[in-house]
Amino acid sequence: MRRWFSMLLTIVLFLTLATPIQAAPGKGLEKVLSNLVKNENIKGRVLWYDLSANIHNLDTPEKVANIVEKTANANIDTIVLDVKNYTGFVGYDSDIAPHMSTAEIPDYGDFPAGYDLLETVLDEADKYGLEVLANINVFSEGNNTYKDGPAFDNPEWQSHFYTAVQIVEAKNGVTLPLDGVNTERGENQIILFTPDEYDVSPSNRWGVEVQVVDGVITQIEDRVATNGEALEIPENGVVLSAHGEARNWVLENLQVGDTVAYEESETRIIPASEYPSFSVFVNPVREDVRNYELSIIEELITNYDLDGIVLDRARYSNEHADFSDLSRDKFEEYIGAEVSNWPEDIYEIQLDGTEQTIVEGPLYKEWIEFRAHNIQSFFKDAEDLILSYDDDLLFTTYVGSWYPLYYNEGVNWASKDYKPEYDWASEDYHKTGYAEYLDFLMTGNYYYDVSIEESDASGLPYWYSVEGSAQLVMEVVDYAAPVYGSLYLQQYEGDPEQFRKAIRTLEDNTHGIMLFDLVYLEMYGWWDIIEEEFANDTKAPHQIPGLLKMIRADK
Repeated sequence: MRRWFSMLLTIVLFLTLATPIQAAPGKGLEKVLSNLVKNENIKGRVLWYDLSANIHNLDTPEKVANIVEKTANANIDTIVLDVKNYTGFVGYDSDIAPHMSTAEIPDYGDFPAGYDLLETVLDEADKYGLEVLANINVFSEGNNTYKDGPAFDNPEWQSHFYTAVQIVEAKNGVTLPLDGVNTERGENQIILFTPDEYDVSPSNRWGVEVQVVDGVITQIEDRVATNGEALEIPENGVVLSAHGEARNWVLENLQVGDTVAYEESETRIIPASEYPSFSVFVNPVREDVRNYELSIIEELITNYDLDGIVLDRARYSNEHADFSDLSRDKFEEYIGAEVSNWPEDIYEIQLDGTEQTIVEGPLYKEWIEFRAHNIQSFFKDAEDLILSYDDDLLFTTYVGSWYPLYYNEGVNWASKDYKPEYDWASEDYHKTGYAEYLDFLMTGNYYYDVSIEESDASGLPYWYSVEGSAQLVMEVVDYAAPVYGSLYLQQYEGDPEQFRKAIRTLEDNTHGIMLFDLVYLEMYGWWDIIEEEFANDTKAPHQIPGLLKMIRADK
């Protein structure tokens, strides 16, 4: 019955959308997509299979068969299979990227050597008529904790971060960056503890501690050697606590009776491997990086019978990247002028403890526009590559719904027709939008508060709710493509009714739903909820040939 309903619905929609719509350019698509939001029979239903999170759910063909069957029974029409995750390792048979089983990252070794997860999922999905889109984490190529991934094999790829650090300066003038204030001390770190937070140092004994009173060292306790007690934090001073390499620095440069300074700061431009982030991003303007990422897309679409490609982390890491010499050259080329004071003409960093505040420079808005332009150009290259091989392949991406903040990642996922009225947006920022390149867009509507009323009660902007963020997304995309609102299931742990409410809210406000992630459906046992909420048969907008033709013709 379900198959016949879907076939009939497809025929009706094809005939409807095959009729030319007499309207101004763009208005026909806008009208169709606007009406489809209200059509409960036209909804995309997508489930994400994260690569690393589901290693133990998908590491055998038998487990994959079980999961795909559950997916089909839940009336989900599309699987997004993560085949290249943020570390740069892949779960398919690649001649380009390293296989998951070869990584030094814990648990990755549990991924069977030579195992082709993509082929396995494709075989099972075909039995149920499910679409499979391969997801690629684009500009993240390594794990910083374990120093593993292609970004470490190719260190020249790494993004360079403009950052400020508080420094510890010894009497002899030698300095060491301070890693934190009143935070947990990690490996090879030096942390400062103040009396307003602690009476004694909270660190374990595997380090050295320095008591400072009015800028003068009064006591040094190498607890590794002496197994001594934690030092008291004086009312008119601090305690410095250092581990590993930082401990060696302390023992070599600090002595009781010496002065030590810890209130000054300095700005630095450092590679991603030295930046405090678990993922290691690469520079999107490097031709070798872009060619590498495009080669992976090409490998996938030429070797596997895919339905499409998804791009994730197709962005900059944050607002502090990329400040390499190459990016400076490209920026100067973009604005047609030299930057006299680099990087201060972009922005300066003010430091309060370890909290960094950006003070905008004269070229700040142009810089925001430049970064978004770089990402837009990659999307255009990717779209051209994919459609040059097969115009039946789908092309989409996954982004955060918090558009007022997303410029920090160097991304403008809006329609080119949407002109944002924010302080950070230049007059031409709207020209960097890439929604028109997509067949549909998945946006993370990641909020526990579902209704605008709930976010209002929490004292938050309306778009800090599932409902409000869905409304914002629809406004920003401006009907350039269908929008599938996405939910992060972990946010509703222990509250299945709030999860149900979030599903219904997205179905009422967007063109479909993407659920992130499979691992939580398994963990929480929520398959029954999905089956109940998705009980009626639907057709995904991106599966309607006439509509897809309209979307692409309107670009």
